[in-house]
Amino acid sequence: MSINPMGMGAGMDINSMVSKIVNAERLPKQQRIDNERTQIDTSISAYGRLRESLDSMKMLMAEFRQEKAFAARTVDSTDESVISATATTEAIAGKYAVDVLQLAQSHKIASDVLPKDVKFDQGKLQISLGDDSFSIDVKKNARLVDVVREINSAKDNPGVRASVINDVEGPRMILASDYSGAEHNIQISVDAEIGNPLKQFEYKTLEDRIEALEKARANAQALIAPESVSEDEEGQDVAALSEDASDEESLDQPFSADPNAAEANMAEDLNGDGVISADEMRAAVAAATGKPEDTIPGWSETASGTLLDSYQFPEPELDQKALKKAPDVPGWSNTASGTLTDSYVTPKEAQAALDSELAAEQAAIASAVANGDMTEEEAKAIERAKLPKEEQERLEQLEVAQKALVAAQSSFDAYNGMTEVQAAQDSMVMLDGVAQLSSDNNVIENAIDGVDLTVKNLSKPGEKPAEIGIEYDRQRVQNDIEQFVAAYNQFYQTTKDLSAVDPVTGQMGPLAGDSIVRNAESRLKSVFSTSIEKAPEDIKSLTEFGITTTRQGNLEINYEMLNKQINNNFNKLGEFFGGNDGFAKKVEDAIHSLTGMTGTIRTREQGMVERNYRLNDDQDSLDRRMQSLEQRTHAKFTAMQDATSNMQSQLAGLMSAIG
Repeated sequence: MSINPMGMGAGMDINSMVSKIVNAERLPKQQRIDNERTQIDTSISAYGRLRESLDSMKMLMAEFRQEKAFAARTVDSTDESVISATATTEAIAGKYAVDVLQLAQSHKIASDVLPKDVKFDQGKLQISLGDDSFSIDVKKNARLVDVVREINSAKDNPGVRASVINDVEGPRMILASDYSGAEHNIQISVDAEIGNPLKQFEYKTLEDRIEALEKARANAQALIAPESVSEDEEGQDVAALSEDASDEESLDQPFSADPNAAEANMAEDLNGDGVISADEMRAAVAAATGKPEDTIPGWSETASGTLLDSYQFPEPELDQKALKKAPDVPGWSNTASGTLTDSYVTPKEAQAALDSELAAEQAAIASAVANGDMTEEEAKAIERAKLPKEEQERLEQLEVAQKALVAAQSSFDAYNGMTEVQAAQDSMVMLDGVAQLSSDNNVIENAIDGVDLTVKNLSKPGEKPAEIGIEYDRQRVQNDIEQFVAAYNQFYQTTKDLSAVDPVTGQMGPLAGDSIVRNAESRLKSVFSTSIEKAPEDIKSLTEFGITTTRQGNLEINYEMLNKQINNNFNKLGEFFGGNDGFAKKVEDAIHSLTGMTGTIRTREQGMVERNYRLNDDQDSLDRRMQSLEQRTHAKFTAMQDATSNMQSQLAGLMSAIG
């Protein structure tokens, strides 16, 4: 039998023995760290609960300080099926009667029925939606679906949707605007040959077609009408003056100095006997020569009667032809009459010769056109070339106007394009029977300051219009005050839970005995009992709202007093709660001193976090020491086991030698 010195054998469990030794060494130190960590975590959690309950009150007070709660408005409609409204803080309380005259709708047009297998020739569609436009090119042999796809896929399409409706008689193309409103009208012009089915996609309203026709007529009329009103009026004035002058001369003057009149007199048989007498010739000459004072020697006003009776005009030495020419001859006199009248070509003679020449030329041109040697256009060009430049330009303008007029008339007469299915129109309401409001959609923004109206249906004729009522949101203010009281009561209950001590078990809350809880309570109660200096006289403290502290320490509301203040002094509530000196700001400041970055609760939390960091360092140090202890202990046991094994080998050899 083998004997193990000191009772140790080769098969002992070194690891188990080392683990027990190390754990025995670690346990008290680890328990201290764990207990402290648990306490820190509990404290951090408790401070967090306390801070959150205070921050809830702070957020409510921020709403009061900024007066957002008092700026809220409520909006009611007596007929939500016709109109509804929303109001911002800018809205003024009041009631408004609203008649919905029309709803906004988008423009929609449709083509006539097309053959099922219709194919289009090459062309272009120019489509506009309000002020925006785009165009598509239609290829030869394109089908209706191809045109629809081109319209819908156009990158610059501003919002026109095309679709095909399969009518019982055949397909139709429908175009609709994505946007409502009168300014989003669809217009289509087609650039295609006559006879191309693509022409059926043209769309112009009857008013547009009439306007285009009237415009073309007006342009043509403007070229035919007098060049300017001033020139026309000037001509009328000249005619009037001439008429007045002729009337005066006929009454006061025995002779006429008008050459045209004299010429007419020369061509006229005064006696009606078919022969112009010598006296008639003398009278004609006298009329042509001018006034009697310029003709009768020794003329004076006093002797005018005698001279006119006794003076004999010299017998003319001119024949009838010369007498007719005499008034037109410059420098004519009795002495030079023969020579001048024989040699001078009068304007009438020149005009007659020119007319004769022109007549012959026109006859030659007409003959050339009739014989086919010249076209009518060439004949017109020849005639036009003889005119002054101004007249040529005027004729060109007239031709352009005439072509435009013919084209407009042809377009008006031959129109067979798309028809309107639904007119584009704005929504329109009548406010209080006096103000008319409109929008390109069914929401009329800022119809009343701070109020947006949403129209849903037309008002029924003869019935009372829907009424929009805008009021201050008193209920919201009451709810906010109730939330504030509830937030404080929650805070108060939280402080009791965190700092309480159970008298039976002796179990204490995580913040039992912590001065920070008492500090928070006292600061808030101090604000609650403080009078607000700048507030109205009848609203100086919370108690005047009916908010008081109970014996248990929480807050309660006397609703009779609260409703009285809200209903009677709503406009004054902001002076108590709001501003930098109001109740809300004082509560915010008190809470900020606790929960702010440098507040006492934040400072305590930060201290707990730093302690946690130190515990982490302690834990790391303990782990390192225990690891070193484990290694040393394990080495000792291993060495001891090796030594025991050697002793056993020696003992076994000795026993063999003896035995």
